[in-house]
Order: sequence, then structure tokens, then C-alpha cells
Amino acid sequence: MMNRNLFFCLCIAIVLSACSNSTTNNAEFDRADGEDETVKLIDDMGTELVFNSTPERIGCLTEICVDTLKQLGLTPAAVAGDGITSEPEFFGNEATSIPTIGGSFFEPNVEDIFLQELDLVIGLGGVHENIREALGDKIPLYIVSPETYEDSIQFVMALGQALDKEAEAEQAVQSFKTHFETQINRVTEKRTALIMYGSDTNFGIDTQTSVVGSMIKKIANYPWKTDNGDGGHSSGSAQLSLEEILKQDPDILFVETFRFGDDSPSLSEQLASNPVWGELKAVKTDDVHEVRTNIWANGRGIGSLTIILDEAMELLYPDLES
Repeated sequence: MMNRNLFFCLCIAIVLSACSNSTTNNAEFDRADGEDETVKLIDDMGTELVFNSTPERIGCLTEICVDTLKQLGLTPAAVAGDGITSEPEFFGNEATSIPTIGGSFFEPNVEDIFLQELDLVIGLGGVHENIREALGDKIPLYIVSPETYEDSIQFVMALGQALDKEAEAEQAVQSFKTHFETQINRVTEKRTALIMYGSDTNFGIDTQTSVVGSMIKKIANYPWKTDNGDGGHSSGSAQLSLEEILKQDPDILFVETFRFGDDSPSLSEQLASNPVWGELKAVKTDDVHEVRTNIWANGRGIGSLTIILDEAMELLYPDLES
């Protein structure tokens, strides 16, 4: 993914104060009275998308799209899989009325995408670039590839500009920033935390350069690092052994289990047979928490991040006053 500075052009270039130094979303607009509106977007792969009018029917192949549309007061025209869509904080029971795109997360059904007559499809970097050729010039594909929580903020602003929802985007971003700052200021002594994920004992961890890890390190001691911060589906992840984790010996573990069947055991249950697991401080003190994988691992947007922030704070510091 190209590293660029975020900019939007609305008659003149506006540089947002929230820009980070990595992932960037570029939106360029030309709206003249009495003339057709032209919207130009540059996605995180550097691909320019041009629209003659504001896109209305948005298809989501990734959860950050669902999350961000919710922040803008919009509903996806179609989604790939269930994901966070039916979570109560998002579309809840309304999710059953949103058309679904078949196939798998890594290989969505292109025919289903065409059937929905979409104006724009949003996919995830490292996963969905391969369908751009199949969509051709019929449906524009926007690839978003966040590396940190700041990139998730930028995506809200970019999509808000493109969909003529700038006021809603600014309100959502300001609400998130204010709440985040409030939570940060509540912490006086940071505990050591770790986020783990997997479907079996071959697990991975989120590091400081992941979307969620970059946020958690603001409220906890989060010493986990990696060079894998170049965008994509697993950006900011790393593979560590339990022996390596024991060297830092976290006070608390957040565990995301990817299940393949209702009866499959959780990741923490599978790791329990490893004697090193029992040596971890978090295990000894019963501070291992299975969290909602859909939101913690897949959400990536600021709505999901708000939920994660609140759940993490409550588990990290249960004795703090509200």
C-alpha cells in the first residue's frame, strides 16, 4: 500500500488535522451550481474512482464499510456475510432486510455484486483487489487498508465527503475523539495487556501497529511490536510462542476465537493443555477474556473501536469510577 498524506479537495485542498503518516484516503470534489456533480476518490491502492453524482448504493465486502456507513447514518445496499451487521450496536434485526453477497470473505460472488446494481463497492486491502478486473468499469471498487485507529478516523472523513455526509462524519469523529481522550485520562497506572486471535493453537497476536493494538496501547502497557505494518488483512499481526509471551507476562489477555462450527472449542480452551499457558499471570488470576471476534477482529471502524475501548477499559480497570 502506498504511504501518502491524506488530502481532500473541495474547490481547494483541505488538509485535515487528524492526518497520520501512513494510510491515506483522498477525495476530490467539483460541485458547481447548476452543473453535474463530479466526485473523484483515490483509494488506499492509489486507484482513482470517478462518479458523475454522489454514490448511493454502497456494497460492503468488509466490516469497516458497514461500521462507517452506520456512523454516517446510512445503510449498506448489500453486505458480504453477516459480520458486525446484525450486532445490536449496528443494524440488529434490520440486518435481515439487507441483501447479502454470497461466496466467501476472500472470494465474494461477483455475480451477486452485479445483481445489486451498486454504485460503489468497498473492499479490504490484501483481500479484495483481485475482483477489480471482474467488476471492470461497471462498478467502482474502493480498497480501504487501515493500519492504525487514526486511519479508521480518516476513512470516516473520506467516505463522509464522498457521500455528501460531511457533517455526520465530523460529528462521529469528534464524538470518538472526545470519548477516547476521556478514557485515556481515566488511566493512572497502566496494566500490561495482549490481544490474541486464532481458531486453534496456531495463534497470532495484535501488535502496536494493528488497528486495535494502536488504540489499546494508549490505555494499557502494550509492548508487542512487529514490522508487519504494511496494510492488508493481517497488517500489524505477529506470530509469537507462549514462551515469548511469558517473557512479558501480561496482566490480562483478550482472546478472539475464529470458530468453524458451533461446537468448536475457544482458543483459550485449546491453549489450556499447554503447560506454559498455565504459567501466565493472566491465566493464574483468571483474567483471560474471550471477546466478540466480529467486533474486535473484524470491525476496524470507529464504531467498533468505541465498543472495544469501553469493553477493554471495564476489563482492564474494573475498580475505576465511571
